Amino acid sequence: MKRTGKCPKCGSGDIIADAKAIDRGHGNAMRDLSVATFRKPEALLFKQKSETTVSAWVCAECGYLEFYADHPADIKLPAPSTGRG
Repeated sequence: MKRTGKCPKCGSGDIIADAKAIDRGHGNAMRDLSVATFRKPEALLFKQKSETTVSAWVCAECGYLEFYADHPADIKLPAPSTGRG
């Protein structure tokens, strides 16, 4: 939807672009929805969290929506080493 400007479900071109997805945290506080990766997920502390906010693209015709990471490079993990060498 983001690249084509068309809804993959109904084909409409009436797209609401880059809407912010809202999350509610402690005390019902609003914040932007986000996704995260962890470089050291097995660690008890200092998991090396990387995070980015998420935006929504919504079809104004049928309501279908897609989420996109605002900064996907920020959460990309390095390729695992093969241990060969």
